[in-house]
Amino acid sequence: MLKHVTAILLLGASWPAISLAADNGAIRSITLSSGGLAQVSRSADLNGDGVIRIEVPLDQVDDILKSLVVNGSAGSVAGMSLAGPQPLQETFKGLPFSLEALSSVPSLLTSLQGGKVTVSSGGKTVEGNILGIETRKIDEKTTVPLLTVIDKDGAVETLALGEDASVRLDDPDMRAKLAMAAAAIARGKNDRTRAIDIKVNGVKNSGDIGLTYVVPSPIWKTAYKVVVEGNDKARLQAWTVLENASGEDWKGVKLTLTSAEPVTLKQALHQFYWRERQEVPVDTASNNVPDPDSGDLSGRRRLSGNFGERAAPALAKPMMGGAERKMSAEAADGLESPAEPMQMAAANPTAATESDISATFELPGTYDLANGDTLSVPIMDADVEADMVDMYRAGSVLHNPIAAVMLKNTTGVSMPPGILTLYDSKTGYVGDSQLSALPKDDTRLASFATDRKVSISEQQTPTEEIASLKVSDGIMNAVVKYRQTTTYTVSGALDGERTVIIEHPIRDGWSFSSSDSFGKTATHQRLKAVVPAGAEKTLTAVDEQLQSNSYALLDAEPDTLLGWSASTQDKALTDKLANLADARKRQVAIQNDLENLDSELGKVTGEQERIRQNLGAVPDNSDLKKRYLKALADSEDQIAALNERRTVVQEEYDRRGDRVAEIIATF
Repeated sequence: MLKHVTAILLLGASWPAISLAADNGAIRSITLSSGGLAQVSRSADLNGDGVIRIEVPLDQVDDILKSLVVNGSAGSVAGMSLAGPQPLQETFKGLPFSLEALSSVPSLLTSLQGGKVTVSSGGKTVEGNILGIETRKIDEKTTVPLLTVIDKDGAVETLALGEDASVRLDDPDMRAKLAMAAAAIARGKNDRTRAIDIKVNGVKNSGDIGLTYVVPSPIWKTAYKVVVEGNDKARLQAWTVLENASGEDWKGVKLTLTSAEPVTLKQALHQFYWRERQEVPVDTASNNVPDPDSGDLSGRRRLSGNFGERAAPALAKPMMGGAERKMSAEAADGLESPAEPMQMAAANPTAATESDISATFELPGTYDLANGDTLSVPIMDADVEADMVDMYRAGSVLHNPIAAVMLKNTTGVSMPPGILTLYDSKTGYVGDSQLSALPKDDTRLASFATDRKVSISEQQTPTEEIASLKVSDGIMNAVVKYRQTTTYTVSGALDGERTVIIEHPIRDGWSFSSSDSFGKTATHQRLKAVVPAGAEKTLTAVDEQLQSNSYALLDAEPDTLLGWSASTQDKALTDKLANLADARKRQVAIQNDLENLDSELGKVTGEQERIRQNLGAVPDNSDLKKRYLKALADSEDQIAALNERRTVVQEEYDRRGDRVAEIIATF
């Protein structure tokens, strides 16, 4: 049953597959950003109607709608248009049948109910208007669609639709709509691009204008090759690795790289969005019933609002950018080396420009790069300052430092981050490293190997001391200085001198001092020392923090008071604190006696309560009851004696408290 419907669909599918148009206009230049975007500048081909047409991949449409500008001093841009995001669905909105109806002859005929057709199957032909289709059961396993039509004479005929069924639509308008649907299906199967028409007024020559837009692109990478010499110099070459993933080949394209990391946003502009609206119910109630009278309101104050017209926004005139300034980087001189040294071949010079936040590298010449291919070219070749050092970070599991080269960027332009391969001019490859972004005139440590000839140990010694003491209104304000001294002991290599850099962690809220200080990073202080062959050297880092604490003298512990008295340089304050410590010691001793008496009273009272409970459970005039009465009387005498003693101790405690208060009042 699908035989003849399939033939209709193949008629539409015979169109060639859509690919990027060959007349998009040549790409003039591409600027690749570290942010993963490419700025594409291309020539514009203007047709006789003043329209520029470019065909772009579907996944680039949103970015082109967001960023496309027309460059040129002549004419004006009227707008641009393109097919919608869902052309197939939009096509079927205007057709009397659905996409699913084209899947078989019965479903197509069902959707065309009432239409005039000529249908043949099994050697029989019927002609007329479709009344409907039903499924008729022939036997237990077989069913057949049965078409019912009414012919021009009013006769009703039926036709069983077999596999050889063929359909002819007798309505020319319906045939055209079916052909339109088939063509839309064919286009939808290959819906991977969009043709964008840009209408330009007042321009006759294509050479007067161009197009610029920004689309996603793979992030370009940097690979560094560094050859270290023995004269505090190194030869540095930086190579970029980039890919063409634009969907079209690059031919004679000018390439520029920028290390800027811009804010990059995207939005689905090539989509339909519908605003939700509140549905208002249809009012079917009678409108002839008046509201109740509220009386004469003419004398009451009324509020009225004035509504001014909202001014229409003025159309913004696009601004065109000028040419960028560039300065050429000087080519590096050849390295002076001993006989047959390792030496890199010189790279083609690249024009480099330094801006406030990034560097730009304009590659020399033009490039051909097929879509999907990779290109690697040098962007920097220069001599830079280089020192070989050992780097150790505090808290490392290993006691051996990491050999590193400290590079100073003297190229005059900031360098992007990348992987680094390090060579020694005498021995060859020595290791790899990861280089973070290196601004001009800044330095970076590139670590590449473990130096097992050098060992480093560290020891931490914490101390604390009273920095100052002040008393006000019975409150002691003590400023305590906490100090942590870290000692790094470096055992040098037996075969040569080493320059060692130790990274000591920065502690928030702490001050740092060291006679070996050598700058700092965002997270670590740096210490530096030159260690002769076979020698041992120590480096000391001191972290200090002042903490202020307040204590009520009335409750201060005697030992704490004595400690304060020994820490202050004020003799009068020392004597007062020592006197207060003695008074508080005596007060605490009496307080302990008082607490012991209270504890003993509690025990006796508890025993007395137990005796009273037992008295109620024994017979009167029994020996046991007499014993309980005797014990109860003894406990009463004991409680009375304890209370007398407690009164005396309480009076002594109060006198001690008054003495402490008198001393505090003298501060």
